[in-house]
Amino acid sequence: MEPSFIKIFLFIIIIYAVAPTAVIRLVGIGAVSRAPRGRGRVVLTFDDGPDPRYTPQILDILRQYQVKASFFVVGYKAREHPELLRRIAGEGHEIGNHGYKHRIMWLLGPGSTIREIMETNHAIEECTGQKPCYCRPGWGLFTLFSIWYCWLKNQKVVLWTFMSWDWIKKATPDSITRKVLGRVKDGSILLLHDSDSTPFTAEGCTSQVVAALPSILDGLEERGLKVTPLREIAPLQTRKLTFKRLVQRIWSIVDRLIRKISGIKELESGRSAFYYVALRCYRGKDWTMPDGSLLRPGDLFLELHVNNDRLLGLINENMPVERTAIIAMREVRQCLPVVARMLNSGERFSGVKALFGITLLHRGLDRLGFTAYEMKPGIVKTIVGLYEHWLLGLYHPGGFKKLNTYREKLTPKYVIMTREELMRRYLNAPKPSEPPMSCVQADDSLKDVL
Repeated sequence: MEPSFIKIFLFIIIIYAVAPTAVIRLVGIGAVSRAPRGRGRVVLTFDDGPDPRYTPQILDILRQYQVKASFFVVGYKAREHPELLRRIAGEGHEIGNHGYKHRIMWLLGPGSTIREIMETNHAIEECTGQKPCYCRPGWGLFTLFSIWYCWLKNQKVVLWTFMSWDWIKKATPDSITRKVLGRVKDGSILLLHDSDSTPFTAEGCTSQVVAALPSILDGLEERGLKVTPLREIAPLQTRKLTFKRLVQRIWSIVDRLIRKISGIKELESGRSAFYYVALRCYRGKDWTMPDGSLLRPGDLFLELHVNNDRLLGLINENMPVERTAIIAMREVRQCLPVVARMLNSGERFSGVKALFGITLLHRGLDRLGFTAYEMKPGIVKTIVGLYEHWLLGLYHPGGFKKLNTYREKLTPKYVIMTREELMRRYLNAPKPSEPPMSCVQADDSLKDVL
């Protein structure tokens, strides 16, 4: 009997607590853990307040930099310091639910779980007159009942992209700033704390956050990242979860794993460019390039990979085909000067002879300096074609149904641009200011493909 009881108990725990947390934290279903990429935005959030020692200092800094943040408050502290909640709301910041006593949801029963969320909602509404739209449970732990109650009350569950570890005893302004700026990317949701009175939080650690905050905000500005409120990004991330969007999310995780294993890097660290790149060594036979030069075995080339997350962030399901073509061509045009400057930046890339990619959407790229080459029939072309069709159907607004209309025309090709052509066209190109391709031009070059 004892083994059976243990198995039943473990099964209940997994279904009640572990599985919901794993689904939300690992797969991202039902929660916001980052903003859409491709828009140059980050979200700044603070947990565990309000605190009369630190929250006013943080608000002063945010006002100085003219940025809006999101504060996830503890219910009993909100009732103890209603003037701070009113100031947070009055200065245009958002207020979310962080539990009434910052308890671990896994240790609470269904009734206690609901009360932990409900009482905090009441406290926030009593102090500000506003119903909270967001909820972040303590330590990011969930149960079936916490998820159900948030969804019932139409509260969006918000997590974070990565931790700054600002709550540990060894945290310093430099370590906090380094952890944030070293990992921040377009779309990150940043987690900091404006109180040090919750369990497992080192006393005085929030003073380090106050000292680090100006450097963090300066660093974000230098990287071209704008701090934006949750209300500007959460609706985009909490649309109805269709099967296609679920597959897109899962594939995004797989895609990141593939990039990490195969050495595919960001074009610009911390920025979401249209291309990822990989430095490769050519292993094939001598290949005559468009300008007559040869790409020989052992020569270096730069492999281009489309950033699917950025592409998905730039288009939507109702966007016309012509508009999709304009956006894609514009993004490629804006990305190539960055590639040229990178290849011209040091010895590591001095031997790169060409840019190389494989794509179904090769029509129109000759306008930008690329030359398309046929792939030899065989197993490689078949596998590459299936993979490219899969990606195009997954990420294109028209999906697989639209793709089937043009299946015979969609054949994968190599697209190549020599180093000399890249440098001639793009090395001294100014910051993107050229007007986008017209609808007529896009229609002429890409409509029959897309």
